[in-house]
Amino acid sequence: MIVSMQKVLLLVSRKQASHALHRLQDLGVMHLAPERLQSGVDLENARQRLDQLRDLEHLLVTLRPRQQTDCSAEKTPAVEELLDLAAERKELLRRRKEVQAEYDRYSPYGDFDPGLVRDLRAQGLDIRLVQTQRDTRIELPEDVLRLETARTKTSVFSVLVRYGQLDLPVRDTALPERSVQDMRDELEAIDARVTTIDTILRQAAPHCPPLATRSRLVRDAFRYYEARSGMEELGPALLVRGYIPRHALSSLQTEAQQRGWGILTLEPEPEEIPPTLLRLPRWVRPIKAVFELIGVLPGYYETDISVPFLLFLSLFFAMIVGDAGYGLVFLGLTWVGRRLTRLPRDAVILLTVMSLCTVGWGLAAGNFFGLDPTPGIVAPLQLGWLSGPEADSHLMLLCFVLGGLQLTIGHTWRALLFFPHSRFLAQVGWILVTWGMFFAARSLVLLAPFPTPALLAIVLGGILVVGFQFPLRQFKRYWTEYVRFPLDLISSFVDVVSYIRLFAVGSATFAIANAFNEMAAGIGAGTVWGPLLAALILFFGHCLNILLAGMGVLVHGVRLNTLEFAGHTGIQWTGQPFSPFARSSGRGRQ
Repeated sequence: MIVSMQKVLLLVSRKQASHALHRLQDLGVMHLAPERLQSGVDLENARQRLDQLRDLEHLLVTLRPRQQTDCSAEKTPAVEELLDLAAERKELLRRRKEVQAEYDRYSPYGDFDPGLVRDLRAQGLDIRLVQTQRDTRIELPEDVLRLETARTKTSVFSVLVRYGQLDLPVRDTALPERSVQDMRDELEAIDARVTTIDTILRQAAPHCPPLATRSRLVRDAFRYYEARSGMEELGPALLVRGYIPRHALSSLQTEAQQRGWGILTLEPEPEEIPPTLLRLPRWVRPIKAVFELIGVLPGYYETDISVPFLLFLSLFFAMIVGDAGYGLVFLGLTWVGRRLTRLPRDAVILLTVMSLCTVGWGLAAGNFFGLDPTPGIVAPLQLGWLSGPEADSHLMLLCFVLGGLQLTIGHTWRALLFFPHSRFLAQVGWILVTWGMFFAARSLVLLAPFPTPALLAIVLGGILVVGFQFPLRQFKRYWTEYVRFPLDLISSFVDVVSYIRLFAVGSATFAIANAFNEMAAGIGAGTVWGPLLAALILFFGHCLNILLAGMGVLVHGVRLNTLEFAGHTGIQWTGQPFSPFARSSGRGRQ
């Protein structure tokens, strides 16, 4: 569910401001929502320091050795020294980019002394560096000496020499300030220094606790100065605005009473945007990993669809991957990833559930690594409805049923929210339209007869939508919605039909797996190297197919939940996450 919020206005004296913010940070229950932030030196310094620490943390993670080193923590440089080394490394890489560009520009002309060229020019010998396109031909006087120094696919590099003024029809390249050898020496020196810095940082990477502690302190300081810059001046007092979960309000009120702060709690106004805090049952909590991955969150005034999202996504995952063997691979990769990369607990549980669903669906459909015929050990477990000669028609029908069911859940949810207002009848109308469109999709795709009651459902549903979705007395205000209604009907049909993608992508997964199996079987017979080549084809083919199946889940399975289902539930994913003003040590409570 989405936790109910209270708007809080906290009034403190100027003398208490610093202490009050520290106490709020210790409590960690209030999401600050200042009307504006005022820039300040302390805030900018903290922001810059935090960026430096984040860059260093990322660098240390990148350079962390795969095997534990023998260096002791006592030999690890101090955090300040690590920051200086990281800053130096960043500047060296910036400088290397400049030098490399300079070197690439002049190295095709060979190694020469620019000072000597300038001396010769002073004595009347004109020397020019020229780069032309390969298909460009320039006319030169007979007394001009041309030395071609390099040629690439697109360009020709030349040195032109003439005693006296040389007029060129093309633009020449200006002389460098130093020789190419000097540029090469600087590049080598930069590379050597970067290697030295990387060695020091790599040795320090296993001993990151001091850096993590410093990073938390700086992050806390940054949030403090950010909160301080958002306080509003009200004469001798300062005002803090924010939101707090209703269940945590008593702790803030007790603190305010003890400290002598003024506190006012209000219900959020409809035009305001309170933060969203999801409080989910333990078994639904893994879906938060998906929300975080794709960066969506329902708005405060929207509906929490976490439960149907998880259930339908698990089923969609199974249908799209559709192979029991692949499900076992996903299950194995999940547990290996848990051991090697320390995947978050929610992600491990989510992937485990989806992998098991895939195994179950694959066994029911008789799909095991795309083998045809189905292996004997799997054959007894398959369902004839999903694996028989009419399996494709049954699967397409199931897709339409799932579409109608999921969209019906969305409109039913909205109807319950509107009840007892008459607008709930509009959602009932959309439910009738949805199932009418289900029969229309079944008729057009599966060539089944279109029942007359389905047409009546569409007509009756349309009447309910037009009559109750928007007040007729406000027709002038909502007339565009009535004009759009035919398009909305078409959109409803398209949304139901779009669920057929579950069948299409799942069938493609099986077809690709089966194609690689047949390819390997054809190559593996009759030659000495055949079995090895067949094994390579099977390995890379199935790896590619598993990757494509995973992408299919993200592109199609997630889309059906975040667009089609969410759209019919009235969710626009406008939520901003509840981020309490708390210390990074995690003492804040939600």
